[in-house]
Amino acid sequence: MDRRRFLKLSSAAGVAGLTLPSIPSVLAKPSLNSQQPALPIPELIDTAKGQTQLTIQSGTSQFLKNKTTPTCGINGAFLGPVLKMRSGKSADIKVTNQLNTAMTIHWHGLEIPGDLDGGPHQLIQPNQSWEVTLPIRQPAATSWFHPHQHPTTAEYVVKGIAGMILIEDELSRSLNLPSEWGADQIPLIIQDRRFKDNGEFDYELLDIVNVAMGYAGNQVLINGVIYPQAEVNSGWVRFHLLNGSNARTYRLTASDEREFYVVASDAGLLDKPVKMTQLDMAAGERYDILVSTHNNQPFDWVTLPVKQMGMMHAPFNQPYPLVSVQTNGKKGKGELPTTMAVLPALTPSQATVKRDVVLGMPEELDRQAMQVMMARQPKMSGMAKRMDMMNAHSKSIPNQLEVAGFNT
Repeated sequence: MDRRRFLKLSSAAGVAGLTLPSIPSVLAKPSLNSQQPALPIPELIDTAKGQTQLTIQSGTSQFLKNKTTPTCGINGAFLGPVLKMRSGKSADIKVTNQLNTAMTIHWHGLEIPGDLDGGPHQLIQPNQSWEVTLPIRQPAATSWFHPHQHPTTAEYVVKGIAGMILIEDELSRSLNLPSEWGADQIPLIIQDRRFKDNGEFDYELLDIVNVAMGYAGNQVLINGVIYPQAEVNSGWVRFHLLNGSNARTYRLTASDEREFYVVASDAGLLDKPVKMTQLDMAAGERYDILVSTHNNQPFDWVTLPVKQMGMMHAPFNQPYPLVSVQTNGKKGKGELPTTMAVLPALTPSQATVKRDVVLGMPEELDRQAMQVMMARQPKMSGMAKRMDMMNAHSKSIPNQLEVAGFNT
C-alpha cells in the first residue's frame, strides 16, 4: 500500500480502519513458556561491504515435533538473510543456484531496471550463478526477495526461498529509530503453511482451491518457527513486518490491545507516525511499526479473523497468536520520531489521463488476458496518470497488484 493511500484510509476510518472484533480475554495475558522456541533473527548482511554471496540450496528443517520437513533456503536450509542496502550506493550480488531446477531471484519493491529485476526471463540454471549490480536510488524502505520463475514461484516461496531487504538513507539514519539488531530492531517474516502427516509441506500445485484462492496454510511461521518468543529491549521497539504468505491477509494486533505506530509502508517512511491498534497486511505487503515496551509487560502479536474466501477455517476463525514478546532487562536507545519524510504532493488535477482497470479471473486484468492487456495499454512514462482499479471478485477475495517504479 502506498503512503498516501495508507494515510487517507487510516484517517477516514479511524484508528483501526473498521469496526473489528475485540480480543478475547484468554489472549490478553499471554503465558510465557520456558519451552517456547526463541525467535530466530536472520543474519543482517551489509551490501556496502563488498559482493554479497547468496546461495539457493535445499535442506531440511524441523517445524513440528519429531518430524523433518524438506525445505529450501538462501545461505541456509530455510529462508535467507536480511540484506541492508544504502540509497545512493549500489549492491553487488552473486546468486548461485544449487538446486536441480532453474530459479530466479526477484527484488520485490526495488526501483531498478527490468534487466536487473530477476523476473521469469532471468533464469539461473542449476549449478550456475548470476552476478548483478543493483543501483539503489530510492528512499528508505522494507522490501524483500523471492523466486519468480514461471510457473513455480508460489511453490518455492512455500518451500522457503525468501528474504528481507532493508534500504537505509540519510533521513532514516538521522531519526534515531531503534537500531540494535535483534534487540529493538526486529524482522518478522509472517508465512502460513500446511503440513502432511509425515511433516512435509502440503502444497499441491493443481489443487483447485489453491488455483482459485491462493495457497492457505493452517499454521503460521514467524521467521520459520511456529509461535516463537522474542526477547526485546525495554523502550521503543521497531518491527519490520513482511507478509511473506502466498495469499493470506493478516489483521495484526497486540494481545493486550496496546497501541503501536506505523512509521513506514512499502514505499518508505510516512510523514509522521500513525497510531494504530490493528493493521491489515495483504500478501507481499511490508510495514515498519514502533511499539512501546517501557512497562516491561509481555504480550503477543496476534492476527484476528479476516473475511477472506478460503481462509476462514480453523484456527483462523479465532484470534491466532503469532509471536510472544517479553523484555530482556536492557534499556533501548531508540525514539519515536514526531516528523519523518517530506512527501511530494500529488493532486488529482495533475492527472492528464484517467484509466479504469478491472481485476478478474482467470489470468485477467481489465477483463482481458495479460498479453492483450499489455498490447492495448500504451507506455505510461513521462506524465501524471490516474488509474482506478476495480476488483470484480467478491469482497472476500482481496487482490494485490505490484506496481513498480511509480511515484504514487
